[in-house]
Amino acid sequence: MTMRILKNPDRIKTDIAYDVVEMGEGAGKLSSDFGYVFEDRLKLLSIKRFEDIKESPYAICIPFICCTYDRRQALQELSDKGFIYKKDFYLAEDFFCLLDDWKSHKIAYKAYLAGFAESLKAISFGYAAKHGIVLPENPHRDVLTRGHKPQTGSAAVQRLFHVLYLIPALIEAFPQIFACGNDYKNYDHICFLNASDAVRFKQDHPSAAGKAITVEELKSHTMASSYMRAVYFDRRQNSCGCDIPFNTLWVGRDGTTRLCDCPDYLDISCGNIGVTDTSDVWNSPLAKIIRLSVINNTYTFCSRKTCGKLSESKEQPKLLERRQIPAEDHPKVLNIANDYVCNLHCPSCRKCIYTNNDESEQLAIDSCIDAITGSGWLEKADKLLLGGGGEVFLSKNYKKILYGGSDRRNDVIIMTNGTLFTESEWDKLEGKYEHIGFMVSVDAATKETYEKVRCGGNFYNLMKNMDFLSGLRKENKIDSVKVIMIVQKANYLEIPDFIKWAKEKCFDGVNLSHIRNWGTYDDVYFYEEVSMFDKSGEMKTELSAILKEPICSDPIVRMSWDNRME
Repeated sequence: MTMRILKNPDRIKTDIAYDVVEMGEGAGKLSSDFGYVFEDRLKLLSIKRFEDIKESPYAICIPFICCTYDRRQALQELSDKGFIYKKDFYLAEDFFCLLDDWKSHKIAYKAYLAGFAESLKAISFGYAAKHGIVLPENPHRDVLTRGHKPQTGSAAVQRLFHVLYLIPALIEAFPQIFACGNDYKNYDHICFLNASDAVRFKQDHPSAAGKAITVEELKSHTMASSYMRAVYFDRRQNSCGCDIPFNTLWVGRDGTTRLCDCPDYLDISCGNIGVTDTSDVWNSPLAKIIRLSVINNTYTFCSRKTCGKLSESKEQPKLLERRQIPAEDHPKVLNIANDYVCNLHCPSCRKCIYTNNDESEQLAIDSCIDAITGSGWLEKADKLLLGGGGEVFLSKNYKKILYGGSDRRNDVIIMTNGTLFTESEWDKLEGKYEHIGFMVSVDAATKETYEKVRCGGNFYNLMKNMDFLSGLRKENKIDSVKVIMIVQKANYLEIPDFIKWAKEKCFDGVNLSHIRNWGTYDDVYFYEEVSMFDKSGEMKTELSAILKEPICSDPIVRMSWDNRME
């Protein structure tokens, strides 16, 4: 759903200068929000309060732009002063449609090799994205639909919901269905459901490579007005002080991106790094809107439940001081988690062993790595975080990034399960980075528990590697080692022993994190037999009792649920 007050965006004049008029409570926030996003799209002059033009209504540029929370009252008061709507003045939201860069473009929806079923998915999802339809699984549906709660239901019901958009989508896509397969000059963009299909198309049609996009990217370019409206009218304020979207880029399996350390905290993609130019991803309209939510302290699209920074800070309606955060022309922190191959198959992460990518997956990963290395970001970044999705020391893709390039890089944090980190790997790594840190997922203090929660691992080999890692840390050859326990029913009793072991090894930190259901458990079973938190997020009494032991208050211990400890 999109707010389009002007039916024809071309009627908006972008070649003239506008004054901005503030009306009502909080108008200063609105005018600043508008100016931040539209400073490079419109010529904006001075900002005036409505009270300032009451006595001298013509001491203002006509037409002007009005920023207000109360649209109805603004229309009434300005009309009473003789101003004519859409002639003498516009409301700020009238201009939001200018952000939907591809809304009027002619787009062909394709499934390059996957077949007709995938083509139908590309058509239906692409149609919904282009026309601003908020689908049920959109993580920000409640925000984008102004408080409407997401629907729940079976997968069949969700699929039926999508089919409703297939009929008008097919009508719109009818000409392309019978078009010549190589005739792409009549389209502005060729939209693919899968990144791998977009990459194949670029390889096979170099003259039209710049037209390839993904459905996810189409959403960000044609629904930007909806996201802008959400953050513009958001009255919430949070003083957490996070500025991560200004300096961090997370890169996922198929090249999709997030402006956060973790997609679980901020689940909006700004583009696909393996399909679209890296600078266009980093500076996309949606990226600017997300950063606006940081500047104005609303954090509109961030998860209040999973992000500790947000949940630790109390929400308040009073406007906070607007933040000034310098823009970067590249990510200072690169978090690359684009390969899921792993030598373990932990029940909390996956249902089966996954040690090889198929041809399509590898194609998307290769394109992503080529784009990142070609951008020079690896050498420019202050910090590289590698892993998260799979095991760094098994993945040839992660190793290509980790050991690649001839220049000495700044910092690297390696996320690993520790089972494959050997002296030979250290020999290749030593001297490659100014600073090296490790985050090792161990999850247990005993062999018996380890074999339950880290399926496929050898506890004794792991301990040998951890001894080697401990030695490197004691010799200051690496800067930090933090060990991780994903707390669950199977291991929570070992938390004190786990902390004692970490201290004995002179490790720098123990991160205790509550387990999440990544789709590997039935929901009821997960909360009854796996998680140590109930569905509402409350800690179970058994875990609370363990955490009262003195060693759990040691300074090296960090708990992801600190905000829930009260």
